[in-house]
Amino acid sequence: MNKWRLKTVGMCGTAILVLSLLNACAPPKGADQASSSKSSGSKEEIKIGFVSQLSGGGALYGKQMENGAKLAVDEINKKGGILGKKIKLIIQDDQANPSESVKVTQRLVTEDRINAWIGTLKSSDTLTDIGITSKQDIPSFVPVAVANSITESDYTNVYRNVANNSMQAKMFVDYILKKQPHKKLAIIAENTDYGRGLSEDFKSFFEKGGGEIVNVEYYNVGQKEFNDQLTKIKGEKPDGIVISGLVAEGALVLKQAQDLGMKTQWYSFGGFSGAAPIKLAGKAADGMIHTEYFTPIKGDKKIETFVNAYKTKFGDKPDAYYSAATYDAVNLYAEGVKKAKTLDNKKVNDALHSISNYQGVMGSISFQEDGQATTKVWMAQIKDGAQTVIFRPE
Repeated sequence: MNKWRLKTVGMCGTAILVLSLLNACAPPKGADQASSSKSSGSKEEIKIGFVSQLSGGGALYGKQMENGAKLAVDEINKKGGILGKKIKLIIQDDQANPSESVKVTQRLVTEDRINAWIGTLKSSDTLTDIGITSKQDIPSFVPVAVANSITESDYTNVYRNVANNSMQAKMFVDYILKKQPHKKLAIIAENTDYGRGLSEDFKSFFEKGGGEIVNVEYYNVGQKEFNDQLTKIKGEKPDGIVISGLVAEGALVLKQAQDLGMKTQWYSFGGFSGAAPIKLAGKAADGMIHTEYFTPIKGDKKIETFVNAYKTKFGDKPDAYYSAATYDAVNLYAEGVKKAKTLDNKKVNDALHSISNYQGVMGSISFQEDGQATTKVWMAQIKDGAQTVIFRPE
C-alpha cells in the first residue's frame, strides 16, 4: 500500500513538473487575442463575409450580388489567390430584416472571423451591420446601398463603390435640365429611407436648377393600389413624373397610370435597371428614362470580359449593376491586400484609402477620405422592350 502511495505521488509530481514547463513555454495570456485583432480569419485562407437578401421580394437583386461575388472569388482563386492564400466566400441571407442582418453579420465577425465584409441590399441593414464590422476595423464594402449616411458615419473601414443618393440625384437633375424639355415634374416615392432620401435630394437639386416640383406623393412598400396618389398627380398636370422607388411597386405605378390615361415622360433611378421593369410593366415601361451604373454594352473590353465570364458561369447575362458592383467590390479588396502586402486590417484600410483610378467593370474608381467612391452614373432609356444607354459620362 505504501509503495503504491509513493508511486502515485511520484507520478503526480512528474505531471506537475511537465505542466509547469509547458506553461512557462506558452505565450503570455492575451497574446493570441492581441494578434487576432490585427487581422481576422485563419492563416490558410482569406474569409470574405457576404450578406444580402437571398429570399423574399428582393432576392432577385441579392442573388445577382452573390453571383458577382462568386465570379470574382473564383477568378482570383484560379490565379493563386491573394498573397498565396485562397479566398473563402461565406454567404448569409439577411432576409431584408434588420435584426437578422445584425445576427448574421455578428456571426461572421465573431465565429467565422472574416477578413472582409460585403453587403447589403438595403441601406438600413447596411448601416447597422457596418456598426459591427467597424469595431474590428474589418474592411467593409457597400456595392449597392446608396443612403448618404453610410459614408457619413465617420467609419474608416467602409468603402462604397457606387454613387450615393445625392450624387445620383444631382447628376440626374443636371441631365434632365440640360438634355430634356421637362421642367415641371411630380414625384411618387416609396416611404422608406431610400425613397424619401432620393426624392428629397432630387427635389432640392431640381428646384435650385430652376425646375418646379408640383407634387410629392408617398406609398408603402408592398402597396398594390396607387389610384389616390396618381389621381392627385394627374390633377397637377406635370410634364413628367419621377418614381423614387424600386421596380416591384414602380411597375404597378406605370401600369395603373396607363390605365388612367396618363401620357407623360417617366423618370426613375437605378431600381429600374435590367430586364425586371420590362418583364413586370410591359409596354407601360416604354420611354422610361432612369439612372444606371452598368449596362452590358459592346465595345468596352473590360465589360465584355466580365459579361462573357458571368454568362459562362451562370447561364445568363448580367443586365444590371448589382452583380457588376459586387464583382468590383471583391476585386477592390484584393487590390487593397496586394498593396498592403498583409492582411492586417489597419494596413489594408490605409491601402484602400490610397486607391486611385482603379479600373473596374463599372468604370474608374477612386476613394475619398470618407470611403465614398468618386463614380459617375449613366442614363438609360427603355425603348421597344429593351434597355438602351442614352448617356455615358467620360
